[in-house]
Amino acid sequence: MSEGVRAGVLLDRDGVLTRMREDYVKSWDEVEVLPGAPDAVARLCAAGYPVAVVSNQSAVGRGLMTLDVLNSIHRRLDAIIRAAGGEISEYLVCPHHPDAGCECRKPRPGLLREAAQRLDLNLRRTYMVGDQPSDVLAALRARCRPILLPRDGADLGAAVDYILAQSN
Repeated sequence: MSEGVRAGVLLDRDGVLTRMREDYVKSWDEVEVLPGAPDAVARLCAAGYPVAVVSNQSAVGRGLMTLDVLNSIHRRLDAIIRAAGGEISEYLVCPHHPDAGCECRKPRPGLLREAAQRLDLNLRRTYMVGDQPSDVLAALRARCRPILLPRDGADLGAAVDYILAQSN
């Protein structure tokens, strides 16, 4: 895979942009956008970073929701982020059951590499922000710069502060 030219930011969805649910987000009614997350994405975009979501969504593979419902959730989340002045360039998901053995499920780096290819990202200059050890492992395997948010109240804004301070 050739290295892209741009630095970007890859975000996990649940626990970073939206509240994590132990029973999986299965519909828009179960989505809770985390405070400050849309504004944080807008700040990244204003600084010139392309932003993509890379997320394990095994609720699809478990039969708890369809891909159509998942895509609908992302369209509605996208509208909220756009209203704040931000943009998610790509939503890349692993819809498979954890036992499927696919290459796209984090901690494997498949989704991150796909995002890099689609957005012409240089993974060595790209940040991966997540709230799970699997996010960090995926970032390290893809040679990204991992940022692990606390699971008890993720603060994407603090991660964005760090990323923007590094680019100065």
